[in-house]
Amino acid sequence: MASNLTVDTLTKGATTLNTDELVDVNNTRVAKAWVNFNGTGTVAIRAAYNVSSITDNGTGDYTANFTTAMGDANYFVTGSATYLLGSTPRVRGLAPYVYTTTSARVITGYGDTVLADHQAVTVSIFGN
Repeated sequence: MASNLTVDTLTKGATTLNTDELVDVNNTRVAKAWVNFNGTGTVAIRAAYNVSSITDNGTGDYTANFTTAMGDANYFVTGSATYLLGSTPRVRGLAPYVYTTTSARVITGYGDTVLADHQAVTVSIFGN
């Protein structure tokens, strides 16, 4: 049997939270999907929410496939791509490439023309 609990605030000791801070009633400030994956060799998801798989489209070119489709393709994508140079982490760029309701394609690399695979790629999707 399903139950509902409706509250405006939650309190634990001296800390009080407004429930609007925990639940976005308009669903605009909550990530609709995110993924952390290894983008070198055999691409592998480390952790994810609403991402069922990653497609490796070639060097520095990946597609995050959504478990549940977005309401439309007008969402926001952000992320990062890093690699190790010896034991020192280096950051490179990630750019959204193609948006559909069922997936987001991103490219990683450096400069404006050089695509490259990365050991740690993170992607977050916000929207409706």
